[in-house]
Amino acid sequence: MFFNSVTFLYFFLLVSAIFYLTPHRFRWIPLLAASYVFYGCFDITYPIFLAIPTIIVFTAAALLERAKGRSARRGIFIAGIIASLSLLFIFKYINLFRETFAGWFSGGELKPLQLILPIGISFYTFKLVGYLADVYLQRLPAERHAGYFALYVAFFPQLLAGPIDRAITFIPELKKKVVLDWDRVGSGFRLVVWGLFKKIVIADRMALFVDQVFRDPAQYNGINVLFGVYFYAFQIYCDFSGYSDIAIGLARILGFKSMDNFNFPYFSRTLSQFWNRWHISLSTWLRDYLFLPISYAMLRLTKKETILKVKIEKWAYAGGMSVTMFLGGLWHGANWTFVVWGLIHGFYLVFAHFTKKSRKRLARKTGISRKPKLYSFAQGIITFHLVSFAWIFFRAPSFQSALVYIRNIHFGLSGTGLVHLIYTFLFLAVFVALEIVLFNRQKFTFIQRIPAVARLAALILFICLTIVFSVDSSNEFIYFQF
Repeated sequence: MFFNSVTFLYFFLLVSAIFYLTPHRFRWIPLLAASYVFYGCFDITYPIFLAIPTIIVFTAAALLERAKGRSARRGIFIAGIIASLSLLFIFKYINLFRETFAGWFSGGELKPLQLILPIGISFYTFKLVGYLADVYLQRLPAERHAGYFALYVAFFPQLLAGPIDRAITFIPELKKKVVLDWDRVGSGFRLVVWGLFKKIVIADRMALFVDQVFRDPAQYNGINVLFGVYFYAFQIYCDFSGYSDIAIGLARILGFKSMDNFNFPYFSRTLSQFWNRWHISLSTWLRDYLFLPISYAMLRLTKKETILKVKIEKWAYAGGMSVTMFLGGLWHGANWTFVVWGLIHGFYLVFAHFTKKSRKRLARKTGISRKPKLYSFAQGIITFHLVSFAWIFFRAPSFQSALVYIRNIHFGLSGTGLVHLIYTFLFLAVFVALEIVLFNRQKFTFIQRIPAVARLAALILFICLTIVFSVDSSNEFIYFQF
């Protein structure tokens, strides 16, 4: 029952009606039931794998709050973290490590274990780990209401692919009294429509070209392969940000504020800015629960101010960022290509941090810093191409396939797929134009002065065009596999 299906439309309308007709103090019950039914529609066993870590972490947090002494609290915290991560490791990574170790030590291949991978397990596991860490660090008290806690973990708009909202902000959202506000409902509905447009018109259309090119880059060599990378960059952006828009919009219709997950990442001028705008709920989670603790721990390892004439703070940044991006890449999937993707971004960020001053000096010497618009444009183009290069390893099924793909990139024209390329590019150009308008929406003040009837007519027309130009509403979202 994917968001882009008619079945989900009926499901959500029914859940919304029951939610608003139920008295406030009992509304968590139909929402929690709906979330588990929604998850069970994918596989009857999925709710079990959701309930087990939820119960474990809820219990561990309650024990943390009652525990006396630092060692007792630390023991409970570590046990809770291991228990909550164990299901993720077993279902997602055990085959990867078995095959890797078998290749290292025996040189043979092991038959992979036939295990199901519950959709969204990476996302709700991070919710649970973050919550337990916050309770351990006394950033928030343990939630005493098991129902609201279970709803926070299982809330169906966020369950499959986020956003990874923090308990400290989202549990109070679930508890607040909500009244039916048609302006808020309309705002949420428009966001859902925009998310669906991104998914079924742009992302799925990019996929038609991308899948063919990545399947056989030698046949589509030259500029087609280059545009395959560009199209994939927008495919994954529109697919995932489209899901996030739908999830945030659905939550808004029900009266809940979910955190923003994307903020025009391809308009970023630096890699650091890109990660502040891409998958914000994950990047901030990685920063708060991995990068900062690792960096501070490395700083405490030595009292030296410099190593090899480089400040210890920079070494701590490099170590913390490398480990964080390694684990961030591994979080995305049980394939070493995801790790390579993460390490490439880690290298980008560390290199940028170490060369910040020298790059500023170079910009001053060349004079480009005196032309801010040109400088920003150049930075944006370079950043986009660095990100796009890393996407090759993210999309390719193996490291060798990625290298083959890269070798087939050049600027020569290829007759194979050229018409398809031009047709796909036209759709992308329309989307980029709309993104530019949204990014600069404060400059387009005349839009707010358009009569409400005309805006409603434009919305209806947009919905009709979305349906007409949609590719295939049965395609699942890319991030469901993570």
